[in-house]
Amino acid sequence: MATYKSGFKKQSAEQMLLKVIIGIIIAVFAIVLVAFIYDIATKNRYYSDYTHITKYAEIMTQTDESIQIEDYIVYFYSGSCTACESIQKKALREMAGIVKDGGKVFMVNTDNMTDREPKKAEFEDVIEENLLVPSVVVVQDGEYYEYVSNATAVLELLESINDGAYEPFNE
Repeated sequence: MATYKSGFKKQSAEQMLLKVIIGIIIAVFAIVLVAFIYDIATKNRYYSDYTHITKYAEIMTQTDESIQIEDYIVYFYSGSCTACESIQKKALREMAGIVKDGGKVFMVNTDNMTDREPKKAEFEDVIEENLLVPSVVVVQDGEYYEYVSNATAVLELLESINDGAYEPFNE
């Protein structure tokens, strides 16, 4: 193999191509490794990672160590809801950000509620609508503030809360 005057060895095109291919493989491996570590480090990736409410009568009265929680959101979903499944990852990502910033998020799987009627009807009187899934109820200062249903509106609300743009939680 020939050398340059400065003492470095000349490289053939094949050697350069091999180094480029190895560099690309290492870069792809590093990206996959970073994505894997991020996935492991991100908490609250499943509905089961959150506290679940199982009674309609308890939705508006959440406590933390016997102290009334003033501001929180309640996310409603169902195991048989295709819209809930379609937004699950995005919704959980937004909720993880809300929790990370000190917010409180509770879950309600409507399939597992233990007090159906008349407590569900009483709850629907409070929100002034029929309960649909996916949906979110916002509780501010310990009182009902807002109800949002349908996948698009739920994601928009969660995103605005996570971004700090939701006015009721920024007073």
